[in-house]
Amino acid sequence: MNTMNTPTRLVKLLAASAFASVLLAAGYQTTEEKPKDWFEGGPMQPATADTLQMTARVLATKGRTEQAGFLLNRMITEFPDHLGTYTEGAEILLIEGRVAEAIKWLDRGLAKYPNQSILLNNRGMCHLLAADIPAANRDFESAYAADPADADYVSNLALAKALAGDEAGAAQLWTRVVPPSDVESNIKLSRLARAKFKAASQ
Repeated sequence: MNTMNTPTRLVKLLAASAFASVLLAAGYQTTEEKPKDWFEGGPMQPATADTLQMTARVLATKGRTEQAGFLLNRMITEFPDHLGTYTEGAEILLIEGRVAEAIKWLDRGLAKYPNQSILLNNRGMCHLLAADIPAANRDFESAYAADPADADYVSNLALAKALAGDEAGAAQLWTRVVPPSDVESNIKLSRLARAKFKAASQ
C-alpha cells in the first residue's frame, strides 16, 4: 500500500514536471529511438489473437473459408486461452453450414471455460439450427443463469421455451425485453415454427 500522503505526492509531481520543463528548455533530447514498425521498414511483429480472429472473419465472409480454417487451426494452437478462438471458429463453421462441427468447436471452448455464458448461448443457437430444442433449452438456461440481465439470453431462452411448448414461461421472459404486442406476436410465430422443428428432428 502507498503510504505517501497527498502533499508529498503533489510536491514530487511538481518537481518532476519542473525538471522535465528545464530539460525541454535546454533543448535536451533523448537518444533513444522508438522502434520502427513494419510499415516503416521494421521487423514484422507476430500476429496477435485479435489479428488472427479479425482476419479469419474477413476471409470467411468473402467465401475464402479454407484460408479462414487455416487461421482457426493457428488460433487453437497458438491462442487456446483466447475466447474469440472458439466464438469465431464456430461462426466460420456455421458460414460453411457445418453445424455439428460448430457445436464440437464450442464444446472445446466450454471444456476450457465451463459455464461461460457467451459460449453457452452460441452453442444453444447451434442446437436450434440442428433442431435440437431440448439441448438448446439447456444451454440457454445455463447462459441465462450465468447472466440473467442480458437481454439476448432472456430472448433466446424465451424462444426455446416457446418452441418446446412452454408458452407461459416464454411469455413471462419476453415481457422483460419486448413490448406486450410483440410478446403475443412471438408466441404465434413460435407455434408455426414448432411444427417445422418437430418435423426436422424426426
